[in-house]
Amino acid sequence: MFEEESEEDWLTPDFRKQLAHFEQMYDRKDYSYIDSDHIEFILDHLIALNQIKKAKWAAEKALEHFPTNSTILTRYAQVLSFSGDINRALKILLELEQVEANNVEILLSIANCYSQFRKPNSAIKYYRKAFDLTHGEEKIDIAIDLAMEYENTEDYNLAIEVLRDAKNEGIPNDLLVFELAHCYEKINDFDKAIQAYLDYIDEEPYSYTTWYNLGNTYAKQDNFDKAIWAYEYAIIINDSFIPAIYNLANTYLNLNEINKALHYFQLCLDLDQDDPLVYCSMGECYEELEEFEKAYDMYSKSSELLPQMGEAWLGKGIMSDELGIYERAIRELKVAVDLDPTNSEYWNALGSAYENAGKHELAINAYEKAVKYNPEGQEVMINFLTALSNSSVDLFLDYIEKNKFVTNNSVIKLVLIYTSWMTGESLKSFLYFDELLEEDIAIAKNLFYYFPVLEDELYFVEKLKEVDK
Repeated sequence: MFEEESEEDWLTPDFRKQLAHFEQMYDRKDYSYIDSDHIEFILDHLIALNQIKKAKWAAEKALEHFPTNSTILTRYAQVLSFSGDINRALKILLELEQVEANNVEILLSIANCYSQFRKPNSAIKYYRKAFDLTHGEEKIDIAIDLAMEYENTEDYNLAIEVLRDAKNEGIPNDLLVFELAHCYEKINDFDKAIQAYLDYIDEEPYSYTTWYNLGNTYAKQDNFDKAIWAYEYAIIINDSFIPAIYNLANTYLNLNEINKALHYFQLCLDLDQDDPLVYCSMGECYEELEEFEKAYDMYSKSSELLPQMGEAWLGKGIMSDELGIYERAIRELKVAVDLDPTNSEYWNALGSAYENAGKHELAINAYEKAVKYNPEGQEVMINFLTALSNSSVDLFLDYIEKNKFVTNNSVIKLVLIYTSWMTGESLKSFLYFDELLEEDIAIAKNLFYYFPVLEDELYFVEKLKEVDK
């Protein structure tokens, strides 16, 4: 609503004098007459600088002299809105609308009030009126606000229609393109989102933020080669643009090109030495390389910079667990769980640390929490049931009996294979495995991943070889 102005735009010698006079009045709380044109400029200046308390006082005093001045009334309503007194602001603005029905600023101010009230349909009504009355850059700015309100109602197609209409004004605007592409993504039309970015790049090839957003869209499609291409162009244009460098590193991490990922993460640190997210990501890289001490060091730096970062504590705990320092792992994973008590991954890792420390009952309780917060999770269910069966086969069978809804689950059958084999019932174990091969080959192939002890059983090895053939 108020465009950013430089100090030179506002403070001409004459305006400086008027402003100084007003500041003296404000300090003394003694308002005297100021010409309406001058007070309008002063109000604009104060609002632009977010000096809302001072602007409110100025508007109230000015209205004592000009009670029907629509510009001052509009400014007063805007100040009330910024102060949170939206009802009073809306009352003033709706009354002004009756007199000046086609005043775009009044219409936009009403729309903004309704938007603050979280009433998107009413906001849309007034943004639409203003949109239809304007042209050029103003129309584009309104289109973005209007589109956002349509998005609040999840009507992305109408948002797209408005943004495309504004695009026909022929004025390049990156924010409009970003919003348009975002709406296309919301309706899963990634090709049109990409085309929107490419069309804008044809007009503004040096817009590094557009290249960056294009890379993000490619990454969402798992088109990592194209994502790398776009991120690299963003970095060529602006070699200190950390978001593009960071996402490029993450893309290489997704491709398991760990050394390249580390190179770009390090470049992020060279530009911004204290970034906990980068340290955490580097920890993940070293973890993939099985350099657990280095990974632990990275996760530690991350948690020191941002103690509330659960992922860093998770990384530290898992690395301590891998290094055999189980009590330290438990302490660190407890911090992660305290930071996010409903995170299944955190509880699962804590269960593993307890299990490795020989605290089987605590492990079972932690795994049970992991299942509670992610009941569909394959790994957490397997870990929970395996811990149960390792503690007591009867406990495991009792759980299966009481939760019959999971007895036909392929994950349960995988654990039954292991449990039957461990209790000496090899034939039953083989039968369960044959059934699992018929029902879910993908899970059957994970047998040795979850239960490496079964790799010594020739029956399972031969059966899986047959499947591979």
